[in-house]
Amino acid sequence: MEICNPEGPFRPIWSKIFLISCVCAVSLDPLLFYIPIIHQQNKCLRMDTTLRTVALLSRSVTDFIFMVHFVYKTTNGPSNSKAPQTGEGHSDPKSKISELIRLAREIVHNNLPWLSVSVIIDFFALLPIPQLVIVIPFYNTKVSLYFLEHKKILNIFLLSQYLPRIYRLHLFSNELKTTTKVWIKGLFNFFLYILASHILGAFWYFFSIQRETSCWYQACDHSANRRECRNSFYCDSTTSRNITLLNEHCPLDTPDNASPPFNFGIFLDSLKNHNTEHIKFGKKFFYSFWWGLRNLSNFGTNLTTSTHVWENLFAILISVIGLLLFLYLIGNVQTFMQMEATKSEETRQKNKMMMTNIRIWTKNIQVPTEMRKEIMNSMTQNLKEHKDAHLDNDFFSMLPFETKKSLKRQLCMKPLETVKMLKDMDAKVLQLMCDFLKHVMYSQNSFVFRKGEPLDCMFIIDGSIWTYSTSSESQSGKATPSAMTMTTKTLRKGDIYGEELLNWASDTFSELPICSQHVKSQTKAEVLVLMAKDLATVVSKYQLLWNLNNLNDPQRKKMAASTILRHFRHSKALMSSSSPPLRQQKPSITI
Repeated sequence: MEICNPEGPFRPIWSKIFLISCVCAVSLDPLLFYIPIIHQQNKCLRMDTTLRTVALLSRSVTDFIFMVHFVYKTTNGPSNSKAPQTGEGHSDPKSKISELIRLAREIVHNNLPWLSVSVIIDFFALLPIPQLVIVIPFYNTKVSLYFLEHKKILNIFLLSQYLPRIYRLHLFSNELKTTTKVWIKGLFNFFLYILASHILGAFWYFFSIQRETSCWYQACDHSANRRECRNSFYCDSTTSRNITLLNEHCPLDTPDNASPPFNFGIFLDSLKNHNTEHIKFGKKFFYSFWWGLRNLSNFGTNLTTSTHVWENLFAILISVIGLLLFLYLIGNVQTFMQMEATKSEETRQKNKMMMTNIRIWTKNIQVPTEMRKEIMNSMTQNLKEHKDAHLDNDFFSMLPFETKKSLKRQLCMKPLETVKMLKDMDAKVLQLMCDFLKHVMYSQNSFVFRKGEPLDCMFIIDGSIWTYSTSSESQSGKATPSAMTMTTKTLRKGDIYGEELLNWASDTFSELPICSQHVKSQTKAEVLVLMAKDLATVVSKYQLLWNLNNLNDPQRKKMAASTILRHFRHSKALMSSSSPPLRQQKPSITI
């Protein structure tokens, strides 16, 4: 029973199994109505034994799943129910009455956990009414006579048994929230329409057989032995039947302008077209389904009924169900279309505003014209593919990799060249540093670095950032209430912070520098950050060029260059004197 536990790990799986069983139960139950067949030549009833086996097995499977669910609910109480709380300290008479009601509910909840509307509905859904009403009369003469004489009670039970199972589908339809995709909602509504046609067609087939047996029942009143005549309605009956009497009182074909002895009403088409005689399930199923779909679509306006009360009630039921389903389907489709149109308009407006913000953004960060066109095209394509994207103006994250790479180089190459330590640095080193940059957004008044934290290097591409230190700092690094600001500096677009990291990289990574100031965003800021580990990667790859660039003495630079040249020539000489396969290899040096 753990699988049924609403708080257990298997609850989602069980919910799907139970939902599928509800859909299958409502769809497969009408198969039971196609089991009886009329043998017109002998005027008797027989069974489709193959269909009987299939229908009973399918009904048993769904009943078993319902039984598991029902047993768990009756032994553990309704899911998601909580015991009501009792109030205290109420002196008002109305409050006392309310308290008594709450106490009564608590007693019922604690002692009768199975007593709930949901459990009662499940109980009626489990009752094997179709099996008892349709199959058993073929094996018991007394039962068959009772059902023939009390068809009204029989039909009420058959119709009412569908209510608890359809109620389950109604609960499922309520779970289709606004977040569910439109096509799923439309498919479910279409399924309801098809299901209703299927059920009404099955009832029409079964009522057609009932209508003819009613005619036989009345014809037996003219027989000398009425009881024996009524006992002979089943083909396996040993009692002889007066076929001539039944043909006279229950003819299916009557001459024009002649009044038939018995009016079959809306069931005449099924009987005249031999629909109730077909042993082939496909023929009678599709003919009955088409009848249900056709009359459900036109609200039963083409039905020509007799004066029989229950026949007219059935026709009224078809008309009402058709009207309700039409209103439900059209109303939901209209609602879904409005929701989709609203969503589409909201998406269009959002994308329009986003494209405007992108233009402003590219203008603010001074992106060249050609690159701006590339960015706009990439953004347009991305918004088409991701209509529900929520970017919060983080446009950088939407760009393709190559566009990001080009943009980072465009934004940071010039600022890097203005740094004293990188002024004469080889372009390959600067480009690789740009490639390692990471895009970060900071909201207004948020700390970028705090004093005493490890330092990274950052390039500001939009917004403004404060750097400041105070006259006194607490041990935690936060300014005391009496602290006074000593120095304040504002960093803007194009500025660099964290140049100390370059010295750290030039000093063979001896000790990671610590931030000596507080760094806080004054406005919403957009920066590109070069992390210490990424700078270490760049320096490791271009170690010779980095060391050569950071030598302060020109004479030492000249000597280092000569060393590199000798190293290259020596390597080339070694390659020339090596074996033929090695001579074909080109010398390389990592710089």
